[in-house]
Amino acid sequence: MKRQAVLLANMGAPVSEPDMRVFLKRMFNDKAILYAPSIVRTIISDIISVLRYKSSWKKYELIGGSPLQKSMQATAEQLQLLVGSDYHVCSVYSYSEPFIETKIAELNASGVHDFAIISMYPQASFSTTGSVQTSLDKMQTKLRSIQIRFIEDYFDAPLFIQYWARLIRQKIDEMGYQKPHLLFSAHAIPQSFSKRGDRYAEKMRSSAYLIAESLDLPYHLSYQSKIGHGEWTRPYTVDMLKTLYNNNINEIVVVPLSFVNENLETRFDLDTELIPFALNELGVKQICRVVIPMSDDILVSLFYNFIKSER
Repeated sequence: MKRQAVLLANMGAPVSEPDMRVFLKRMFNDKAILYAPSIVRTIISDIISVLRYKSSWKKYELIGGSPLQKSMQATAEQLQLLVGSDYHVCSVYSYSEPFIETKIAELNASGVHDFAIISMYPQASFSTTGSVQTSLDKMQTKLRSIQIRFIEDYFDAPLFIQYWARLIRQKIDEMGYQKPHLLFSAHAIPQSFSKRGDRYAEKMRSSAYLIAESLDLPYHLSYQSKIGHGEWTRPYTVDMLKTLYNNNINEIVVVPLSFVNENLETRFDLDTELIPFALNELGVKQICRVVIPMSDDILVSLFYNFIKSER
C-alpha cells in the first residue's frame, strides 16, 4: 500500500465542449477567481458558462486541444520513477477532472493519509494557488486524520531558474540570434488582487530578474491574457511588443514565465495572436517563443527535492 501521495495541482483543461461548460462554471464560481459573495458568483458563473462555452471551446479546437493534461501526466510519471513505489504520484485539477477534493478523498479511502501537494504555478497568486488552498482547507476540515503539506511556489528556487535558463539558451542557439532580448510574458491578474496583498507581480519580477541575470541578457516583463474591462497588471504584452519594436529591438525571445505546461495561453494567446501581431502588424524581424517541454528533468528534480526535504 502506498503510504504517501504526491499531487501535482493545476487549473486543468476541458477535453470536450460539455467539459468547457463545467470548466467555466467551476472557475467563475471560485472565490479565488471572482472575489464576490457566493450568490453573486453562482449567478455570474451560470451566465458565463452558458454564454461563453461554445466560443471558448473553439479556441481549444484551433490549437488541437490543450496539451496541459498530457504534460501533467508526463511530469507525474517522471516524478514517480524518482520517488519510488512508496509514493503515489498523480495530477489533480481545480476545474476539470480529476478534481483535487475527489482525488484526496479517493486516496484517503484507500489508506493514504499523508499528502504532498505541489503547485504547478511557480509564482503563487490568490487566483491560482489560492484556489488550490481553498480545496485543501475543505478536505483538511472534512478528513481530519490526513496530513497535507502544500508547496505553493518556487519562483526563486535555483533549479527553477536553471530550468528556464537552459530552455532559453537552447532556443537562442536554435534560432541563431546574436543580440537576443528576453520578453517574459506572464498571465495577468486583476490590479484589485495586488491591492489586497497579492505578491504575484513581485514574485514575477524576481523570477524574470534572476533568469535574465543568469544568462546575462537584457529583458522586459509584461502580462497577457487579460479578461474583461478592468485594470490588470501592466505593462500588457501587446504594448510591450510595440515598445520593443519602436526601440529597434528585432531579436525577441518570448518566455511564458508563469507556466510550466503548454496550455491555451501559450498555444493560442501567444502563438496565434501576439507573436503573429508582432511579425505581421508591427514588422518585428525575428521573434520566437520558448516552448515548454512535456516534462523536464530539472523541473522534476526540483519537485523531487521538495518531497524529500519536506519529510
